[in-house]
Amino acid sequence: MHFLLNRRSDHQNKFTEQREGVLVTHIPEEGRGNSKSGVAAVDRAFTILGAFTHDRPVQSLAELARNTGLYKSTILRLLGSLESFGYVWQMADGAYRLGPKLAELSSIFQDAFELRDYVEPAMKDVVNRTNEGVSFLIREGDSQLCLFRQDGKNAVRDYHIRVGTRLGLESGASARIFRHLSNPASLPHPLPRYYSVSRGEVNGEMAAISAPVFGPRNELVGALQISSPIARFTKEQQDLLRSVDTEASVKLSIALGVDPRQFSGELVALKD
Repeated sequence: MHFLLNRRSDHQNKFTEQREGVLVTHIPEEGRGNSKSGVAAVDRAFTILGAFTHDRPVQSLAELARNTGLYKSTILRLLGSLESFGYVWQMADGAYRLGPKLAELSSIFQDAFELRDYVEPAMKDVVNRTNEGVSFLIREGDSQLCLFRQDGKNAVRDYHIRVGTRLGLESGASARIFRHLSNPASLPHPLPRYYSVSRGEVNGEMAAISAPVFGPRNELVGALQISSPIARFTKEQQDLLRSVDTEASVKLSIALGVDPRQFSGELVALKD
């Protein structure tokens, strides 16, 4: 990954550098221009919270100082406030981890979260770029369900899949997505741009390209699938649909909370 090093921001004199492979955002202790002290304290508190990652879930005071660029005295003062509100826990060995208040906020976010608000605009964009129909499927036990659907603009199109259509996991492009990528623990890092192609597997007249959509913990949220009559599924059309589908699935995953740095540019086709 490439980072801009020592690039100063016009906002609050912050700057970022890379230390031993870790991206560190510095917030100067003094001389923050027009920022009020209260705002500066909030910035620093969020910087501390942002230092905790999946790779670094538990950190000592020294590690937090190294990963934030803040003084230990400043971190200790802010950790006291964060701990009193449940955002941070201090463990028996003196190290720190995130606290339960963040899980509560995450639950509140999920209650207000409407998947449709994110998926449908992405699907409309895919239809506008390809003229083909697109479906968003989720896994339910040993089957998959079409949760959202946007028809294509061509007169001859896929009428076989509608909202509420239930399909098996034995064959088809989206079925391979669910069979191969449902276990986050088995996924590589960074994530390739996975896709799967099917021709006549579910319906003898239709072809499809499907790409996975992930959530913030690399969990598989669903599959974004473009379907087309086989007669239109030429090599050139397949290349276009693959490009549009993988790009749209990555953008949708990022909108749902995946760190953009978790994706590589490598294309990987899933096959049985």
